Amino acid sequence: MWKMLVVDDDKFERDGVKFLVDKYGLQLELIEADSGEEALVYLEEHEIDILFTDIRMNGMDGLELAEQVRAMGRPIKVVFMSAYGEFEYAQRAIDLNAIRYILKPVEVSEFLKVISQVILLCEEERQDRNRRDKLEAAYSRDIRYEKQKRVTELIHGKIGEDAAACYPAPQVTAIPFVGGDKAVHMIMLDTRSRFFDLHDLELERGLKDLIAVPFELVHLNEFQSLLLVADKEENTPAEDGEGAIDSVGLRRLGESLVRWFRDAHEREMTVVLGGLLDGKVPFDERFSEMEEVLETKFFYDEGVVLPTVKPASETENGNEMYDIEKALSVLSEHIHRGRYDLAKPRLAGLIDEMQNSDRYPVMYIKYVCVEIVKTLFDASSRKEPNRFKQHLDLIYKTAKLSDLKAIMLSVVEGSEPEAGAGGSDSARKAIEDVVHMIESEYGTDLSLDSLAERVYLSPSYLSHLFSRHKGISINKYMTQYRMERACQLLLTTNRKIVQISRDVGYANVPYFSSLFKAHYGRTPTQYREGAGT
Repeated sequence: MWKMLVVDDDKFERDGVKFLVDKYGLQLELIEADSGEEALVYLEEHEIDILFTDIRMNGMDGLELAEQVRAMGRPIKVVFMSAYGEFEYAQRAIDLNAIRYILKPVEVSEFLKVISQVILLCEEERQDRNRRDKLEAAYSRDIRYEKQKRVTELIHGKIGEDAAACYPAPQVTAIPFVGGDKAVHMIMLDTRSRFFDLHDLELERGLKDLIAVPFELVHLNEFQSLLLVADKEENTPAEDGEGAIDSVGLRRLGESLVRWFRDAHEREMTVVLGGLLDGKVPFDERFSEMEEVLETKFFYDEGVVLPTVKPASETENGNEMYDIEKALSVLSEHIHRGRYDLAKPRLAGLIDEMQNSDRYPVMYIKYVCVEIVKTLFDASSRKEPNRFKQHLDLIYKTAKLSDLKAIMLSVVEGSEPEAGAGGSDSARKAIEDVVHMIESEYGTDLSLDSLAERVYLSPSYLSHLFSRHKGISINKYMTQYRMERACQLLLTTNRKIVQISRDVGYANVPYFSSLFKAHYGRTPTQYREGAGT
């Protein structure tokens, strides 16, 4: 069924159109508006197929309304109706690409003929659009499959005859579908939960708005994707280097990607900046370099940019190695003496030192944490074997160092016999402050990082405390509160959806609408029309 918006300031005329549609069983869903202004408001939030409008109306007339519709760029079929003799209007209607022009008083036969023709035109266009979409989708799938196949061959160092034809020697590592004969930068996108297979085309469209240079996105699996970006050669004039990126711009792009995934998808993404693919180093070696760097993500919070080659300022300076055994001995002494006020900062410093160095393997760090938990168990007056086993299980299952730090600090705090209450009060105060910030500043650009900074905690530790005290993650709490506020504004104000979206902290209106629907099963407009029931 097609949707037709009938616009006329004369209710008698609107009722007449409705009568004819019902009597002759036309496959139309009618929506009425008594002015051009009301029709335009409806069009801003709803899709229609046919606009059936009178020309002469008080306020915005039908011709002005049609101009607004044309400016929207939407494929709406426009049918005008007006009285005999208004030929100057007819000429303007032609200029506005009106499909048909009906004269008043409307004759039944003419009305049925015109509307039937418009419906047929809508059906033909839909069929053409469906055929075109299917062809484009099939073509896009073939292209994506071919690219994925080529990249997979390169990753495994397998360049068959077909691939060799596409990758001319000696630059078998160049990617023709990205930069032609230019070298390219390789960027790996990695997330800890399933993502890329669920956001395929949507993700590629979003990246096109973010990345202003030629690129290709190839999904490796549901957790990883490879971004190939054209390189800008050294000493290239600005006008010739347009549509490419240099090494400095690459770092900025990595940081932009982290922010974009966080804002647009509420997803923390690890971005690994690979070496340049210029034909000098095989593709599979460059890829292996990125995989090696990715193994170190345990030492970082999610949402980080990791280069395969560290700047000189970030490399080891040759200072004497930190004495882990000595630090463990001092920490153990603090625990046995009941000085948890000294044990906690000593523990945090120990983990920070291991994080800032690449000398300590992941399993060694976890071994150190297990030894600390054993010391806490031995020093405790109340032996709880089950709790001890739970702590060990948490340590071995932890996927990143910041989470391990939060867990260990929590374990120490939970083992504290007397000062524990004070620590709990401090944590509770921090959570109360964060809740107050969210509930008073929900319309601003809040983030876990900014909230953590304001309560003097690390993001991972704040996230851990918030979930433990509130039973819900901080991001979910923020979203839930924003959705509740949006409901109140929808039911108690006449503000437009776009205004409400911004009021509750979402500049992206389509994203707000989809998020709202995911929470309540209805769009904001449907929720308002149903009065929240």
